[in-house]
Amino acid sequence: MLDNEEYSHGRRRSVDVGGLALALGNQGLGHGWGGWEEQEQGETRYAELLSDMYNHTQTTVNHHVHDLSPIVIPAHTRAHLIKYLDSWDFEPHNLPEEEVLFCAQILFESLFRIERMREDIGVSLDDISIFLKHLRPLYCGHNSYHNFQHALDVLQASQAFLCAAGVVPPASILLDSDDCTWRPDKLGKEGHLAFDLNNTCLFALFIAAIGHDVGHPGLTNMFMKNAKAPLSDVYDNKSALEQMHYTLLIQAMRLHGLGNLLDRPDSGFRKVLAGIVLATDMNVHYDFIRDFQSLVGGREYSLHRRRLLLCQAIIKCADISNPSRPPSVSHYWASALMHEWAAQASLEKRCRLPPSIIPSECPLDQVRGQIFFITQFAKPLMDLVAKAVPGKMDTFARQCTTNLAMWVARRDVLSSPYAEQYPCPPVTIPSPRPPEDFLTSFPLTLPSFFLTPDAPPASGEWHSTYPPSDSSSSSDASSDVHIEQPVAFPSFSPPASPAPSVGSSYALATRSSSSSLASNTSDATQAMRAAYSASVRKKKSFHHRHSWNASISFGSSPVISMPPPLLATIPKAALLVAESTASNGTTITSVTAVVTSSVGDEKKGGLKVP
Repeated sequence: MLDNEEYSHGRRRSVDVGGLALALGNQGLGHGWGGWEEQEQGETRYAELLSDMYNHTQTTVNHHVHDLSPIVIPAHTRAHLIKYLDSWDFEPHNLPEEEVLFCAQILFESLFRIERMREDIGVSLDDISIFLKHLRPLYCGHNSYHNFQHALDVLQASQAFLCAAGVVPPASILLDSDDCTWRPDKLGKEGHLAFDLNNTCLFALFIAAIGHDVGHPGLTNMFMKNAKAPLSDVYDNKSALEQMHYTLLIQAMRLHGLGNLLDRPDSGFRKVLAGIVLATDMNVHYDFIRDFQSLVGGREYSLHRRRLLLCQAIIKCADISNPSRPPSVSHYWASALMHEWAAQASLEKRCRLPPSIIPSECPLDQVRGQIFFITQFAKPLMDLVAKAVPGKMDTFARQCTTNLAMWVARRDVLSSPYAEQYPCPPVTIPSPRPPEDFLTSFPLTLPSFFLTPDAPPASGEWHSTYPPSDSSSSSDASSDVHIEQPVAFPSFSPPASPAPSVGSSYALATRSSSSSLASNTSDATQAMRAAYSASVRKKKSFHHRHSWNASISFGSSPVISMPPPLLATIPKAALLVAESTASNGTTITSVTAVVTSSVGDEKKGGLKVP
């Protein structure tokens, strides 16, 4: 389960431009496989989605590259944060914005104190530092739960679990001399599952923890499925969000010197990273529990499989670790998640979509929800992992049990006639999120009628187009904002700098208008149809691992220079992507199909595509 990024969950073999051949190769028809019945659209619609996915991934990731200097942490702040990171009372949502980033850097520094970690990974701390600075604004600060603070929370929890298992040092090791290295003490612990993890696995787990929700729109997979969001079509409604997180994550890694690690054929890093990120989808939770129970019960697995299952267990525990935190911390995250779900429920109502989430409307419902989640998911998982990893892991399982008892007592109080005498503890979370804030999300996560100017609105309160959210005023806006006049989106080029958003992060790249999207993808559509006419579909399968490498810059002020035109690999055809600037300063991206004979047959005019 979840041990191969190309085939897990039955996803299409190559969700990239190189997958055009496979997308159009359905017995010579080209339709039906993507889920569309219209013959004229079915031949190319999935390929057009792949083009959109490629373009938006490049735009979202590339335009946030601004500051390429490593993180510098003041000495007095550093000492304070190191001690705080070794505490299970850790509350990243209460930290100043810059200290959230400092904490992520410190945790990676502590990881690099492990003996031979630098040599095995081949990545410098400066590269990681710049990568973290780039990753933070790719998280949507409008989200009350799925934001960069949550990513740091998961990273710190993962580090705490691994430290309890004895396979990584505490953050306090950084208070020792700079040349101090650390190795696990395996004396008397031979055969422990945790010691199967090598340095590659540990680094993959840290990267996955900090990047597992990158680009999260604050909406669930079920919402996107019901809304027929393009991202769900790209991934066949199978872990669509998690697949997107992984795609954005590896794209950001390639920009900052971590690409070589992804491409090492002998390390298995990429497969482990993909498996860890995809395991955070709660829809595969019970499949994971079944497999991990088999491992704990003594079933023989390969070394790679054992390592992956344990990494998945750690990140799953960390991702839902809130019920095992001290009560005040647990209360905050529970309320933040309820707040995010309420925003989705409001959006579903406005769009007249089937309700996929029923938010708790009273304290008693919230308490019952916590009891259900802990008893069905968090506690069984924590107990199982504590059994698999002897040592201090049971400390977290016991805290989860204590919190469950607290919630049960709270339920009994709220169910009594004297409930008003026991008010809920106050929790501070952001103001209600207005629906238009979702327009800063990764475009393919939104319903298609958000992107199509000619499509009728889902309800009378929605118009076909909206302006990008003004994050400086979004916190004061009402969730019932009604826009009288539709306003076109800005041009396809992203802004020179990210706009600040609610919370301590930045919003994603401002999405271009549906009309702008149409004009910028029309050439790509024509190219794909030309490729289709040239019998691209006749090739049964094609797979090119590296066709997602960042090599195009979008916008007028990129910091990292990219090669000019890129030739994307497609069997019997190529898409020539180039940029030009019009007289009015608008950046124009053109895509042209170059149809050739088979690659490698140079005597017949074959075109060798890099």
